[in-house]
Amino acid sequence: MEIMNFSNHSILKQNLEYFVLLIRIAKADGTISAAESELLYKIGKKQGFTDSDIGNLIETTEKADCIPLNEFSKRFEQVYDLVKMILADGTINKAEIRLANSFAVKIGFNENNIPKLLLLLINGIKQGKDEKELFDSYERETKS
Repeated sequence: MEIMNFSNHSILKQNLEYFVLLIRIAKADGTISAAESELLYKIGKKQGFTDSDIGNLIETTEKADCIPLNEFSKRFEQVYDLVKMILADGTINKAEIRLANSFAVKIGFNENNIPKLLLLLINGIKQGKDEKELFDSYERETKS
């Protein structure tokens, strides 16, 4: 799969931009840990990238503008994956949280709800809760 072809299709372009953001999150503290690398390869393959594509993207990252997804559950999944990436090395730093916050705004989350969303995801992932359980919790909290 040639990465340059992604710009011709909006969904594939969105996957590329999202994956580049995950790489930026992993690199926010200056290094990519083994756990972060493993997670990048897992998510990258899920997005349709080859090992070679993933390696090339890790070496060369660029700022990416995000195209918001229409489906709320897909946007939630992206933030969930992003928080998993933040937690992969066992530390959370301000740069990672700023990027996560910025990403959540770009894909259409209400700015006032983002701190609650990130806290729910951080605590939930640390407690071993899965994406569906956290999605259901977030939906309940935001509807009440």
